[in-house]
Amino acid sequence: MISAVGANPGLFQATETPNVTRPGSAAAQAEATGGVDFGKAIASAVDRTEAYQASSDQKVFAVASGQDQDYAGMMVALEEANISLRAMGSVRDKFVEAYQAIWNMPV
Repeated sequence: MISAVGANPGLFQATETPNVTRPGSAAAQAEATGGVDFGKAIASAVDRTEAYQASSDQKVFAVASGQDQDYAGMMVALEEANISLRAMGSVRDKFVEAYQAIWNMPV
């Protein structure tokens, strides 16, 4: 077997040593799932929801104070904020359901 590798030494010259992680480590799990951190994804979704809420508040204030006459833009911003808030509520409900399912598992 070694003689076969020795016969063609140029075969393995272009390959690099892979970056190996332990199978049970958090880094290996992140690599297996595509490298997406679930906590960061949730934090990003919460930040976007807060941004929609802030944008809709600004547009409502601008229309109510007479600074802006863009009623359609205000309604779109309000609906975006409403949809994002309902979606976050649904995600929270799913988390609670999952937590309760895990909590009620027999050990």
